Amino acid sequence: MAYGLPQFSASDPCNSLSCKRTKAHMTHENRRLVYNGVTVDFGATRALEDVNFSVAPGEIVGLLGHNGAGKSTLFNVTTGVIPATSGGFSVDGTTIERSLRPKEAAALGITVIHQEPALAPNMSIQENLFLARQTPSQAEQRRLATEALTAVGASLPLDMPVEALGLGERQLVDLARGMLSGEMKVLLLDEPTAALGKAETDALHALIRSFAARGVSVLYVSHRLPDILEVCTRIIVLRGGTVVVDGPTDDFTPAKLAEALVPDLRSLDFTHVAPGKEVLGYETSGGRITARAGEVVGLFGMAGGEQFDIAASIGGAKGVCIYDFYSASLRVSSPRQAIRRGVFFVPPDRDTDGLIGSETALDNVMLPWYGETKAHGWWVNGSSGAGVYAQAREALDIRGPGSDAEVSQFSGGNRQKHLLARWLYPSKPKLLILSQPTQGVDVGAKLDIVEAARTAAANGAAVIVASSESDEIASMCDRSYTVLGDSLAELPRSATFNEDLLASLLALAEAASA
Repeated sequence: MAYGLPQFSASDPCNSLSCKRTKAHMTHENRRLVYNGVTVDFGATRALEDVNFSVAPGEIVGLLGHNGAGKSTLFNVTTGVIPATSGGFSVDGTTIERSLRPKEAAALGITVIHQEPALAPNMSIQENLFLARQTPSQAEQRRLATEALTAVGASLPLDMPVEALGLGERQLVDLARGMLSGEMKVLLLDEPTAALGKAETDALHALIRSFAARGVSVLYVSHRLPDILEVCTRIIVLRGGTVVVDGPTDDFTPAKLAEALVPDLRSLDFTHVAPGKEVLGYETSGGRITARAGEVVGLFGMAGGEQFDIAASIGGAKGVCIYDFYSASLRVSSPRQAIRRGVFFVPPDRDTDGLIGSETALDNVMLPWYGETKAHGWWVNGSSGAGVYAQAREALDIRGPGSDAEVSQFSGGNRQKHLLARWLYPSKPKLLILSQPTQGVDVGAKLDIVEAARTAAANGAAVIVASSESDEIASMCDRSYTVLGDSLAELPRSATFNEDLLASLLALAEAASA
């Protein structure tokens, strides 16, 4: 492959970033990415059925649907990971009706950015940009790498190891690598802002708009509905593997979009019970954090902020931690020590730190409880474990293959429910710590998770929710602490709880910079 400056398609029928396109605007000539009757079967399960839609140059299309609706399957067909059972797609008139190799997808101008970029963490940025490619000289590599990074708005040292980068920076490196493949025509984004803060999200959206202005066709998958409404020009909803909604973004409000995603969406009006005795007392340099039986308490802060360290420390996942537990001092130095006291921690990264993808769904739920002594009241065997799993599956509305399937075969929201089931049903928690529990899940799954957390509190547990999303805290919690560096502020629940959280974080930031 010949290397040169990263290129964009010059054919952009809309020069305005605010241009709203609908299907009526598209002609055969300006349709870049066309799906024609795409159907995908996995055994007896139909993941996609007769999917037909087109994306024009310069369009930013939000592709939405609940977990398991077929979004990832469509991306996998487009990038050649799996073949379609029938039908196919085309890029600029080149029809594809078979599985592609990654290099063939790149040659068509297809670039994909995943929620967690597939980079080698122990290698440098430059080495990652040219990994598994026929590369030019070192001097030429550095020139091209610098140009590609500049084009995506990244100013990073080429020799820096990828493991030293934040998630937003890794996504930019992944995007620059895609640009080095040649002319970018189609950009697929899979939950790109799931772990980003507002500033990083705004920067990414500005970059996406700049690509669209140069004629790149963008397909954007996200469960964060405000992000979709903010940057996309058109919205397509998949339900049960079928396109059920296709229209301009201006036709939608958040409420209408939620209804389109889950037509039978229920409202969750939980009851705030009177809290019981204090379960947790945790001292910080900024003040004391408490949680009582029967209440859900938030820890809110910036993306990657101190609230996550506090949550992990209490759960025994971050060195030695000493705190008051039912008014007595408790010292934990490992998750197992915490678990033995009824302190259960749900980490933010379900696939890396929570689940074992190659193990069955049943074993993933029961893993911490196998082999424990009956004295602890946790002991389970295959038979009793199967019964508990069935109870958890029904209570959390887990959907997908059976208990003997690998947990990796479930959609993201249903994998999250498996992780939550591990800490709710084999043994009831006394203190349940959830770190961004609804990240990357659809509206329906989010309600199921919120309801499960509230039920745990109603059953006597104290629940801690650590998050960088104010709406996540507002949807779950009775009160919250805002955490920024050494500063701490407590907020009661109010009619303007979401706005109060953001105002509190801004106030702490202003005080810190004064």
